[in-house]
Amino acid sequence: MGCYMRQNLLLLGIVFLALSLCAPAICAASENCPWLNAATAAGALKGSVTFTVTHPGADKTGADKTGADKTDATCEFIHREGAVLSKLQIEVETMKDPRREFASYTAKCGRNATPLRAIGNEALLCSLRSKDRFSEQVVSRVRERAFLVRVSSNSSGPERTELLDKSQKIAEQVAGFLF
Repeated sequence: MGCYMRQNLLLLGIVFLALSLCAPAICAASENCPWLNAATAAGALKGSVTFTVTHPGADKTGADKTGADKTDATCEFIHREGAVLSKLQIEVETMKDPRREFASYTAKCGRNATPLRAIGNEALLCSLRSKDRFSEQVVSRVRERAFLVRVSSNSSGPERTELLDKSQKIAEQVAGFLF
């Protein structure tokens, strides 16, 4: 009986060891967006969302190949409802020379940019239209960190003011995190 019990304890120990080695893989969660959680994005997009977080310079495994700042990322939240696709995208990038590099961000707005106050520094709001997509975006910076917030939809339903309001409110939150 004693030998049988030792064998069971040994077997049980091996099983627990094997499970403990697998635990990190089982418990690993997807990476969260540093500036906005999925619940807030779902509220802005009016429904459940899927999301991805990517880092500049990262390869398919997530390993950094360029030496980019680890806090830089792009978060994309997507809500689908039938044929309607709504997106919320947040990009944050650390600039080495903000005076020179920020110009490439402001260029994303083109000529129809409207200056905004109290959302970081040098904030601009602009509308983007393509054949089947309506977007409103805010481009701004906080010190050496440039950020872009874009809310878009392929629905003809959302009013432009609704997309404007969402993009500004999310941009305020991102700027607050970056301060």
